[in-house]
Amino acid sequence: MDNSYSIMNAILMRIIYFLILLVSIFSCQTESAEVIPDVGHIDMSDFSFVRYDTEVSNMDSSNIEEAYADLMARYPGLTELYFKRLLNLPSENQDTFYNWIDNFKKEKRIVDLQDKIDQVFGDGKSVKKDLLKAASYFKHYFPDKELPRFYTYLTEYGYQCIIFDDITKDGIGIGLDMFLGDAVSYKDIDPTNPAFSDYIVRTYNQDHISKKAFEIIVTDLMGQNRSKRLLDQMLYNGKKLYILNKILPEVSDTVIMEYATEDWDWVNENEMQIWNFFTEENLLYETNHLKVNKYLNVSPHSPGMPKEAPGRTANFIAWKIIDAFMQRHPDYSLQQLIDYKDNQKILELSRYKPKRR
Repeated sequence: MDNSYSIMNAILMRIIYFLILLVSIFSCQTESAEVIPDVGHIDMSDFSFVRYDTEVSNMDSSNIEEAYADLMARYPGLTELYFKRLLNLPSENQDTFYNWIDNFKKEKRIVDLQDKIDQVFGDGKSVKKDLLKAASYFKHYFPDKELPRFYTYLTEYGYQCIIFDDITKDGIGIGLDMFLGDAVSYKDIDPTNPAFSDYIVRTYNQDHISKKAFEIIVTDLMGQNRSKRLLDQMLYNGKKLYILNKILPEVSDTVIMEYATEDWDWVNENEMQIWNFFTEENLLYETNHLKVNKYLNVSPHSPGMPKEAPGRTANFIAWKIIDAFMQRHPDYSLQQLIDYKDNQKILELSRYKPKRR
């Protein structure tokens, strides 16, 4: 009898343990899993992607004036902007202007750069696919907003991504020469230019194209942040990161944040220490940009923190705050989040409290 009771008790304990394990696993998955909406039904017929760099490369040199007119007829919003402002070709005299265009497209360094772009990106279908996917999520979250047209170009390392007036809607220009990854030694282009520092050029690859392109779109949606207070600036950036994460749900958080893996791991493991630093140093309401700049903008380090701390730690914390706020307001749309301007209230309502590690 005692033996039977012991066996039954052991079986019961195993069942209870198994149920607890299941509940634990399920709750962990529920807490961390990102709900990705189904966008397969969304009409994407208005999506437009143009390999403008190829169009320029293929211009007919035997009649460059006619070739330019053809580009103007098909892409009026970008063509004049591209040649006269992005490339800054002299345009006071028409004949001289056309000669400059022809010389530019024939220049060996430009031909070699275009060849390198073609080697890395091929026909551009992978770039188009990534942009189309992001655009479908954008239309899901912002159904009333019009999609911009997407163009690729090269400016010999001049402009990575731009937004411009494309006649009837916005246009997004993407400089493929600024996303060539290991195919180019960017820091050797101009060692004195901070834009080619190691911690920045590590993002100059195809993985970051959609993020960079849609960051411009989201920034345009949000408008300018005119406040100098750190809390306002960081939550502005936190909203942007949160929205980009929704539009690019399959993209790594390291890409959204533009962190190396070791940087991402460090900020997650030290979230409480980072938050304590900002509160203990009374930085949340600081308005001196010299004191807060590296916590917001691209920088190798965050001053006052351990040497392992990357820059933009305020943005990382802000992303966490916005995420906490939206979890407590699940009915809020992304547009409502953008429109909610009381950042002090957002902080309070988020009840943000970093977890101990």
